[in-house]
Amino acid sequence: MIFSFQAGFLQNRILYILSEPTLEFVMLESLNNFDHSLFLTIHHCRNGLLDVIMPYITGRILWIPLYAFLLFLLWKRFGKQTIMIAGMIIALTILCDQSANILKTNVKRLRPCHDPAITEQVITPVGCGGNYGFVSSHASNTFGLATFLWLISGITKGFRPVKKRWPWSLLFFWSLLICWSRIYVGVHFPFDLLVGCLIGAFWGIILFLLYEKFIPVWK
Repeated sequence: MIFSFQAGFLQNRILYILSEPTLEFVMLESLNNFDHSLFLTIHHCRNGLLDVIMPYITGRILWIPLYAFLLFLLWKRFGKQTIMIAGMIIALTILCDQSANILKTNVKRLRPCHDPAITEQVITPVGCGGNYGFVSSHASNTFGLATFLWLISGITKGFRPVKKRWPWSLLFFWSLLICWSRIYVGVHFPFDLLVGCLIGAFWGIILFLLYEKFIPVWK
């Protein structure tokens, strides 16, 4: 009788604990709600001009001249070493992109335009893309590139020190502009972009450290 009472009490206690939301769950739910609210606030700050230009900003074709200009600046400063740097940038892009894709596949967080809780409030001028958006590949790739190039711009291994690094800092604003466009076109939540930027910064720093330590100067 006593054992039966104890077993029943233990079973009820376990069910009670499982039914109660944990602190981690409550925190995640609060963050998710905040992310939704922040997304809708930013997403609905719209006007006719932005409706026209944001689909181009969020695309890749518009930025081809910028990439060519950056390559020219690197060649002007580093000469043949630019070939090595370009190889590092390709590796950086692969790492950032694949990290984002692994998280998308495993976390399975729906994009705003696929989220049934808010999908009717989302405007998608460029379509919605895949189901999952955490984290943003656009954010990780662009912020990773900005981080790597900003660090590279100050390197002195075998080259004259650069006098002005602030133009390279503008790449961070370019990356943030891309992030804004991803919210504007309704395909990413702000936290998707924030974590994407952090991943990009991480790989940008790692690739720079590897370049600085192991890549020989080749003039």
